[in-house]
Amino acid sequence: MDISVKNAYDRLTSACNSVNRLQQKESEKRKEQLAADIYGFISQISKANAKERYAYFDEVYQNGKYPYPEPYSEHVDGLSGLFVYLKSFSQRLIRTTAVCPDEIYIAFFAELGRYYRLSRYDKKDIDEQEYMRYIRSLKDSISERNEEQIKMRHSSAVTDKAAGAVENLNAAETQHCDEQKMNAENQSSEAEPEETLEELLAKLNTLIGLDGVKHEVTSLINLLKIKKIRESRGMKTVNVSKHLVFLGNPGTGKTTVARLLSKIYKSLGVLEKGQLVEVDRAGLVAGYVGQTALKTKEKVDEAMGGILFIDEAYTLAKGGTDFGQEAIDTILKAMEDNRENFVVIVAGYPESMEKFLESNPGLKSRFNKNIIFEDYSDVEMYSIFGAFCKPYGMRLSYEADEQLKAYLRWLIENKSDHFANGREMRNLFELTLSNQANRLADDTDLTDEDLNEIQISDFPEGVIKLADE
Repeated sequence: MDISVKNAYDRLTSACNSVNRLQQKESEKRKEQLAADIYGFISQISKANAKERYAYFDEVYQNGKYPYPEPYSEHVDGLSGLFVYLKSFSQRLIRTTAVCPDEIYIAFFAELGRYYRLSRYDKKDIDEQEYMRYIRSLKDSISERNEEQIKMRHSSAVTDKAAGAVENLNAAETQHCDEQKMNAENQSSEAEPEETLEELLAKLNTLIGLDGVKHEVTSLINLLKIKKIRESRGMKTVNVSKHLVFLGNPGTGKTTVARLLSKIYKSLGVLEKGQLVEVDRAGLVAGYVGQTALKTKEKVDEAMGGILFIDEAYTLAKGGTDFGQEAIDTILKAMEDNRENFVVIVAGYPESMEKFLESNPGLKSRFNKNIIFEDYSDVEMYSIFGAFCKPYGMRLSYEADEQLKAYLRWLIENKSDHFANGREMRNLFELTLSNQANRLADDTDLTDEDLNEIQISDFPEGVIKLADE
């Protein structure tokens, strides 16, 4: 059982029961409609195994009461009867600050689809585009009403009663507020559209490899979501540390994941701004006594409300009279003084980071969550090279494709301790592109196929030589 799906389902069934009581409608009929909608949704987004997927849902979340219901009833514009029923009731709440039942309906299906898309067992059989289309059609159907609700909610400075659901459902609301704030601060700058939690998680899930990282990050997100829900209901909560240690070699996606996490934290309401400030030793440590604290504090202030990402953080703990310790002390104090609106992620080589954390009791106690970024496999490296090619329409000839695969197998088998992972593929792509340009520059009769094809001769000499060994 997934706790996020369970909570979303409980909120929806509770909302349906409340509406039924107010409307004096038969509740069992609505439960059957909901089961039919769930079955229809799972069937719609599943490329395969829809019945097995629904059977598990029915057993775990519905206590096996609704095995394979009749296909869900369509209503006007392709919307289900139950959703239209909840939507009609929600119209009455347009001038209230309550979370409307139709929004809770959408939040549940968004959460259920997210669970399947991130699951290691189901994601390959889920139609990503169909899922997004389905959720978007529901959101679009209530967009006009939401525009008026947005004004009402903000005029009364209402806090988020949906424990994250409203942030996901009303991306337009969040974007509107951010644009207003940005315009007030800088009239010449336009706010970028803000991504929803579902979109951010989809980006995380589409990163090549990193299965262990995705699992750890998803678990952390679920913990924070439940913490926010408990807080919104006045319940006691367990303290969840948001500070993290990223362990891994260069080029394994640590910075990319940190950027996504900063936005996810903001989407969850954990951080106010959600910006990521990237620094290393040079950005924190100065050459004279007293200057390091000031330099570090500037970066801390810049990162307040978001995440301070310190790459190769172990270089701060050199010992002796090194000024790195002054930077560490300043950061630790900021973490203590700003527990709710400041997050630090330290990153570096696994062995070096272990020594770094052991060097200071304050570090060890505050960074108790490690996320390991494994080196990429040859198959994943091949996919990364393909990802560099894709935006430019580049493709490998058959011979070049086979040569690249052979080289990557050799590279993984003979990699050094400081293997550069994804950066290896970026460098290889850039060198290959340069070699291709040299080959084609004097040709006056180039076709589009010539411009887009990478041949064996375009690879650096080492790729060809080493692959053949």
